[in-house]
This record gives sequence, C-alpha cells and structure tokens, in this order.
Amino acid sequence: MLRRIVINFRAVAAAIMVLFFMSAKAQNSYKVPHNTLSFALGSASYYGDLSSYSHPIQSTLNEIRWNVGGYYTHSFGGHWSARLGLRYVRIAGNDIHMLNTNDKSDRYIRNLHFRNDIKELSVAGIYDFNKAAIYYSKRNAFSPYLVGGINFLLHNPVAKTPNGDWVSLRPLGTEGQGLAGYDSPYKAWAGAITGGAGIKIKLNEKFDLGLEALFQYSLTDYLDDVNGKYANPNDLIANGSLSVTMANRSTELVDAYSGKSRIDGVRSFVAQYEPIYGADLSLNPFTSRTLLNFGSPGSVRGTSKLKDSYMTLSVHLIYHLPNAVRCPSY
Repeated sequence: MLRRIVINFRAVAAAIMVLFFMSAKAQNSYKVPHNTLSFALGSASYYGDLSSYSHPIQSTLNEIRWNVGGYYTHSFGGHWSARLGLRYVRIAGNDIHMLNTNDKSDRYIRNLHFRNDIKELSVAGIYDFNKAAIYYSKRNAFSPYLVGGINFLLHNPVAKTPNGDWVSLRPLGTEGQGLAGYDSPYKAWAGAITGGAGIKIKLNEKFDLGLEALFQYSLTDYLDDVNGKYANPNDLIANGSLSVTMANRSTELVDAYSGKSRIDGVRSFVAQYEPIYGADLSLNPFTSRTLLNFGSPGSVRGTSKLKDSYMTLSVHLIYHLPNAVRCPSY
C-alpha cells in the first residue's frame, strides 16, 4: 500500500514538473526582446589641470557646458540591459577661477583656458533595481538603475588667441610635442571609463522620463591640452610663433576667454612675494621678477597624476519600441 502511494506521488510530482516546464516555456515564448530609444540633453562639467579636483563644487559650477545625444537600449529581461550611445559633449576650463584660492593661485598666473567638443561613442551595461516586467507596459512607475561602461572619444581642444580667434591646440605642440627631446604628439582620440546612476519615471505606456548622472574618467590627460612641463620657447618656435604664444600666457594683460583685465589679480599674487608691488600701485606687476620667471623651461605647466574627466547631468526622453507579435511555440 505504502509502495503504491509512493509510486503515485512520484507520478503526480513528475506530472506537475512537466506541466511547470511546459508553462515556463510557453511564458518565455511570449517574453520578446524589449528595446528603447532615448534622446538626452543636459549639462557637462570638466575636471583636470584647469578645473581642480580638489575644488569639486567650484569646478562643477564654474564652466558648465552642455551635452546632447541618443541611446539604443536592449533589455535582456530580469535586471540587466545593454546600451549603445552617441553624444556630443562640450567641456571648458579657465585658470581665471583660481584667483584667491590658497593652494591654486599660481594657476591664475598661468592664465590658460580651453574648450573641447567631444564626440563620444559609449557601450554600457545597466542594472535596474526593479526586475523587468514580462510586458513592458506593466513596468514600474519608478525604476532606479546603475550604469557602467567604456567610451571612445574624439576630441580637439581649442583656445582663443590674444586677438580673439579660436585655434586648435594639438597641432601647435604647446609643450613641445613632436620636437626632438619632447613627447610625441597626443592623439585626437582617447578612451574613457564611465559610471553613474539614474532613474526612469513612467509617463505612459510608451514613454519614460529619465534623469541620469554620469562621471567619465578619460584615459588621456590632454582633453585640456595641459599635461607636463613648459617647453623652451627657442625650441617651440619650430612649431611657429603661435605655439610660443599659446604655451605661456602668464604675461597677457587680459584673459582672452572672458575679456577680463588681469592686472589687479596679478598684482595681488605678485605682492605675496614682492610686497613693493602691493604698496606702490604705480608699479606694473607684469615687470616683476615673479612674472618674468614664471613658465621657465622645465617648470611645471600641468600634472599627469590624475587624468582629465567630466561629469554630465542629463534628462532623457525614452521611447519604448513596440515588440513584434509572436505566436507561442509548443
């Protein structure tokens, strides 16, 4: 009797298992791929030699620029998705913001600035905290997520000449790149590692509104054209007189980017080392030993301890592509 009960129990259990797997297979056949297209628009802030990592709030707010792009996302179901993106990101930096900072005021004297329009191709993985619904129309009203991946960047740092003309800095070799005894020219392309977080807010069956913050740490220190030491101007002349002009801008009376006078700021800095320039306002601070010796060959122009990076904050309009109609397979 007991044996017969055991046999029947096994038969029932086997039947339940068969029905379970058949049901799961039928359900999976309805679980078609889920894809979205999104358009993004937002801000961009740069961090590097012209926007210090040690002053993160100031660096984030001083030279805010913009980003615009689009993404294609494929959901694998569950928590994971893959995303391909194209973006246009503008970043900028200016030494003028370092005036009166206790540890970076010498950068004000350096007087460099730049702008860089970055073309960015990104491949990223996304982890959604909410598990994906079988049918995307049944998705959660709010869905926070993490994102991480790699970027391929095309970039071209530019700056204004004293005459107000924008010029590309890479061909000028402002740190002697390409000349004998100096580094090779840096590339117009670079890689970057990206990471961040966001949240998707369901608007209706087809559309979501997304808010996303990303930090891109590049694998180059030349997004701003500043990396190493000042080159000898007698060597730089081989790259042209404009290379000499753009390499050391400490003696310029006006910040070429903003158009602001530098006389008072330079006087304030010089007076720390030569008090007479603070006591006698008739003296020209640009004739001080401090200024005349600034940017001597071999002195520090930038640092490569940390590579250049930028942070973007974006608003996304996300469209859920309709899935193809499939018949269940049995």
